[in-house]
Amino acid sequence: MPTIDDLRQIRIDKLEKLRKMGIDPYPAKVERGESLAIARDRLEKPVKVIGRIVAMRGHGGLIFADIVDESGKIQVACKEDQLEEKAFELLPLLDIGDFIAVQGNVGKTVAGEVTVFADRLQIITKSLNPLPDRWYGLKDIEERYRKRYVDMLLNREVKDRLTKRSQVIGAMREFLIKRGFIEVETPTLQPIYGGGFARPFVTHHNVLDTDFYLRISDEMYLKRLIVGGFEKVFEITKVFRNEGIDHDHNPEFTMFEAQIAYEDYSFGMDITEEIIEYTAKKILGKTAFSYQGTAMEVARPWQRYKLTEAISRFTGFDPMKWQTLSEAREAVRQMDIPEDKLSLMKQVRTLGEMIAFAFEHAVEKKLMQPTIIYDFPIEVSPLAKKCDDPRFTQRFEVFAFGSELGNNYTELNDPLDLLKRFIEEKKREAAGFAEAQQTDYDYIEAIEHGFPPTCGLGIGIDRLVMLLTDAKNIKEVIPFPTLRPQQPSGHEKKVEAQDSQVKIDNVNIISKPDYFSISADLGKAFPSLSVGIALIKGVNIKKSDPALELEKENFLELLTGLTNDVISGYKEVLSYRKLYKAMGVDWHSRRPSPEALLRRVSQGKGLYTVNTCVDAYNLVVMKNRVSVGAFDAKNVHFPTVLRFAAGGDEILLLGDKEPTKYTVWELAYYDKLGGFNIDFNYRDAQRTMVTEETKDIWINVDGIFDIIPSQVEESLKLSVNLIRKYCGGDVEFMGVVV
Repeated sequence: MPTIDDLRQIRIDKLEKLRKMGIDPYPAKVERGESLAIARDRLEKPVKVIGRIVAMRGHGGLIFADIVDESGKIQVACKEDQLEEKAFELLPLLDIGDFIAVQGNVGKTVAGEVTVFADRLQIITKSLNPLPDRWYGLKDIEERYRKRYVDMLLNREVKDRLTKRSQVIGAMREFLIKRGFIEVETPTLQPIYGGGFARPFVTHHNVLDTDFYLRISDEMYLKRLIVGGFEKVFEITKVFRNEGIDHDHNPEFTMFEAQIAYEDYSFGMDITEEIIEYTAKKILGKTAFSYQGTAMEVARPWQRYKLTEAISRFTGFDPMKWQTLSEAREAVRQMDIPEDKLSLMKQVRTLGEMIAFAFEHAVEKKLMQPTIIYDFPIEVSPLAKKCDDPRFTQRFEVFAFGSELGNNYTELNDPLDLLKRFIEEKKREAAGFAEAQQTDYDYIEAIEHGFPPTCGLGIGIDRLVMLLTDAKNIKEVIPFPTLRPQQPSGHEKKVEAQDSQVKIDNVNIISKPDYFSISADLGKAFPSLSVGIALIKGVNIKKSDPALELEKENFLELLTGLTNDVISGYKEVLSYRKLYKAMGVDWHSRRPSPEALLRRVSQGKGLYTVNTCVDAYNLVVMKNRVSVGAFDAKNVHFPTVLRFAAGGDEILLLGDKEPTKYTVWELAYYDKLGGFNIDFNYRDAQRTMVTEETKDIWINVDGIFDIIPSQVEESLKLSVNLIRKYCGGDVEFMGVVV
């Protein structure tokens, strides 16, 4: 089977043949008469169309091609006795993915297919990279998002969803302008970030020698515009929050925010319902629809609860009866909240914060239908005006499908009260709340000039589009979601690490001969080899963790439709297979660990549940397709070495009763007692297995051929971070040995 590189070279050869024929495969201008959709309606009339070839068939004197443009698809028939001679000679040099311009009459074939019968044909773009299989598309989820342009070509629903995204924004803008709003622009680079609870991205301006922040919200500048005399302003813009990535969070996302003078949050609730109802009617033609199998209705009026009422309704605990922080903490512990989230209660200092904590972690996920929650505790609402009950503020949030769609409130326009709130936020920050609102003295000075009663609105565009397009993951509604950059291969430098730690090409090359080394003969045989190493001490391993089980379930959903053919195409899997072949090991009988785990998933067998350490790094193995091994450091007799096995060496593998003999040339990690794994983290020894009694963990990550040091380091860091997330512990050291 030819490789991608082979196919690309074939296309390059065709490109050269075209040029030798005197044909320009990349002309600057081309004549187009009509779109394909219009051409389909022009039976018995001449057309001039353009499109990308997505299929070709036929032989001899009759060749058919299917071409597509933004409007649709049409068949092209190329007859040897009808098409210009030079153009017919061009056909063998065409490939799926090429763009062509066609002139001819529209008719129907014997089978009734609307077809352009070509008189003239011109290649206008020669594609060099073949498209993935048209019918199966891109199955690797990360590859789909990374090569989004291909995803759009092969999966029509992707393009349709992104088109609807544009329509959603257009409908919202139309509604607001009809209501007398003015669209404005505010700074992306801000000296003080504010308007939300989030960590910012930081950048530096060289000429001013000053740090700036990418905005986490545009609200603080919209309010300055109200001070300046505007009365109804809005902005739809990108904001940036330096926080986690999951199914409904992306670090760069699109927000609609507005400020309306002389109104309060009651008006805000009403107009928010109107905006979303109007948008649904405009885009879907209705207000009732299905989201992930659940019937949704966005027509007004929506269900509304005070925040404390929602907690009582959905948990059975009435927070208005809580008298002390300890009493509230005990009640929250009895709610259906994962243990890892409960651990965050140590940052909670006040009763109001505990009420907000209970709502966020026990109630939000249960709000499936469009719902408004209002009157939030003052401790978590520094920019909102107080209610009649001074413990709460005139703030409301909008929810649907268990996610927040927007945060809104009656703006606090008392500068002295606001200053007190900022002081309290500093106390929260000191207590460990890294996302605390920052003190913006320039903003305080601005509202001291007079800030009228004002309602602030905010709606997350991406999540609204998710709701209206039945998208389960936020990445599906963002044209180019944020992903970890791929390191360019072939540029890593091999070095002899003289010092304990050296930075080379952004990879932490480490030397720890008292713990690990690679044998000299192995290094000569496989100069591309690299190994990630780490030592974590003081872990607390459990049999399972609800949050980890949920993370595993979410990952399984991403692998829906995974096949063995797709797995066999991964470059990492091919690298390990190549190594196994070099070692004389049959990779059909001993599949490398990433391949073995992924095949298990593709066969519907699910993921192993061993313990929180093993399950955590197995997730990384499957996500990155790089082998990782973790061992009980207490039972590893350092120093260790990666070397070829010697004749007569044996290992008692996990779960076996009899030892397995190594064969010469098998790669294995050895300590003073012998091998503690086989075939480069294929399987581990019984004596070093990680259990719930393990306190210190030794980690090895395998790199070879196309699995370059930067990928090894990435998998090492992810493994260490995930293990620490679910097992705790302190990192003694980590890095890559080459």
